[in-house]
Amino acid sequence: MYNEVMLTRRVTFRLYPNPQQEQKLHYWRKLHKLLYNACVHQRTTDYRRFGKSVSYYNQQNLLPAFKQDWPEYKELGSHALQATVKRVDFAFSRFFEGLGKSPKFKSSRHYHRMDLSR
Repeated sequence: MYNEVMLTRRVTFRLYPNPQQEQKLHYWRKLHKLLYNACVHQRTTDYRRFGKSVSYYNQQNLLPAFKQDWPEYKELGSHALQATVKRVDFAFSRFFEGLGKSPKFKSSRHYHRMDLSR
């Protein structure tokens, strides 16, 4: 018998969206920023008012109702919204471990993609 070797190759593509696509991508980024800020607000106010912490799973389970109230989020897809909620959870876990500052609200200019595969 021989050992099988599996190679992993990473390929990166540069996309050049047309003006319509760029406008749509900017709109989606704005929606993710608003969701991020809403999650940060919920976590901080719930802790200050009730002394209870909100977990990733609590916020993730609220997403279907959130999409019902805000229909513009339906086009984004559940995995993308869950990644944004996970990003908030990651920021708070770094804060509680003493590795970063308290999560702040983001503007559209300062809301960037984050690789959650770490």
